[in-house]
Amino acid sequence: MTSMTTMHSPDGTVSDASETPAKLNGRVDALDGNRLHGWIWDEARPEERLTVRLMRNGLKVQEVVADQGRIDLRRNGIGDGRHAFAMELDDRTVAARDALTIVGISPSTGAELELRLPPAAELAAEAAIAVPLARFFDRVEALIALQRRSQLTQKELLDKVGELGVQLAQHRQREAETKQSEETEGNGAIASRLAEIDVFQMRFDQTLRAFDDRLVAIRKEAKAPLRQVTVVLGFLSGLSAVLSFVTLTVMLMGR
Repeated sequence: MTSMTTMHSPDGTVSDASETPAKLNGRVDALDGNRLHGWIWDEARPEERLTVRLMRNGLKVQEVVADQGRIDLRRNGIGDGRHAFAMELDDRTVAARDALTIVGISPSTGAELELRLPPAAELAAEAAIAVPLARFFDRVEALIALQRRSQLTQKELLDKVGELGVQLAQHRQREAETKQSEETEGNGAIASRLAEIDVFQMRFDQTLRAFDDRLVAIRKEAKAPLRQVTVVLGFLSGLSAVLSFVTLTVMLMGR
């Protein structure tokens, strides 16, 4: 519960009408033993930290700045959540509960807001509701944080999968280029060897024709008794030439 806000400058005069009006809001949450705590802020100036003054019978007893952080304030849209205050009271001040006055003051505008100190029965009833509710919201916040971490992790995994896919495609492309290059080189080597064999076969055929011509001439010139010997030698020479051709062909194909 909040009270009416009044506008005063530090010297007690009314603030300039052109200034943005203050909009103070806050409350005393509890007086637990000797600890008085609550919150206050200026909705028109959410970055500002207000002063809280405790008075007993109109006299200042204590003064603090409302700049402590609380998760529930941030959760409920009270600025950045750093608008809470707490005071440690002596026994004499606690005993004079009904004579206490708590006032929030804006340091920039001088606006003041009196914070009501609720009765003990009212604070107890609020606590019975607030504690389970706070636990519920704490769990909701934890689930939200877990979901955010899960989304970040999922995004990182998707990025990694994309990078691996690109690397795999590049690797396959390099393999295909290497295989194509090896096949081209292999085909060139085979063609070169076949050309060498063709040249050798041509020369060998020429040699055989010359040999046949020479053999025919020898046969014509030889006498009858020598013809059979000449045929045998010609056959052996031809066989030797064929074996030489086969041997050379095997050597060329084995390179």
